[in-house]
Amino acid sequence: MSRLLMAAPSRLSRELRYTRFNKFVIFNRQFAAKSTCKGAQEKKPPPKPGYFPSGGTHAIFDDLPKPQGDFMKEWKAKNSRYNMALLSGIAAFVGTLFLCISSEDFRLYYDIPDYPYTEDEMEEFAREEERREQEKEEREQRRQDRLDAKELKVRRRKAKEAMSREVELMQKDLDEGDLDESEMAELIQLTQDREEFEAYEREEMKRLAEQEKEREKIKKEKEKARQEQQKQREKERKEREKASG
Repeated sequence: MSRLLMAAPSRLSRELRYTRFNKFVIFNRQFAAKSTCKGAQEKKPPPKPGYFPSGGTHAIFDDLPKPQGDFMKEWKAKNSRYNMALLSGIAAFVGTLFLCISSEDFRLYYDIPDYPYTEDEMEEFAREEERREQEKEEREQRRQDRLDAKELKVRRRKAKEAMSREVELMQKDLDEGDLDESEMAELIQLTQDREEFEAYEREEMKRLAEQEKEREKIKKEKEKARQEQQKQREKERKEREKASG
């Protein structure tokens, strides 16, 4: 008990010293914060050329720009200006388009007149068009002739192969005279196929000959019409020259 009574004054004095120290620390912090706010409110002078706001010749994090003010307020103000510019541009475009369409001089080149070719140039264009049409017809005829010749060649090759088999069976029938039913049916079928091919070949050759004659006739008619047209053009040219002279 006596020890507690003796230690109480020393403990009380230590607590008083600790309380005074805390009050001093708190006062210093508040004073430093007030002085910092006052300094922040004061406008700092601009840095010297070649120096940053922190005072050094190299940038640090304190030199970076710091966000200030209300972000949403600035953002809405910028968007308002941008929207006004957009709406004014759309209104100007619509007004200009309406003015151009209502004007008679605004045609957008939808009725470009034909180039003023001369009569000789028009005749040359007509001859060139006829030549192209003739070349196109000739190409189509050659293509059709190749297809017909290919089909005839294939059928002739197959008929030749079948004929060799038919000759073999007929020779066997003459030599042995004992063809079975399958070989006899095959021989009959080969004979029928050969006869059909011979008839087809005659008809095809006849058709090709008639086709060639028809083409020659059409060619002569076209040549005659071309010569008559050429004479008509020469006559019109002479009349124009006589009228202009």
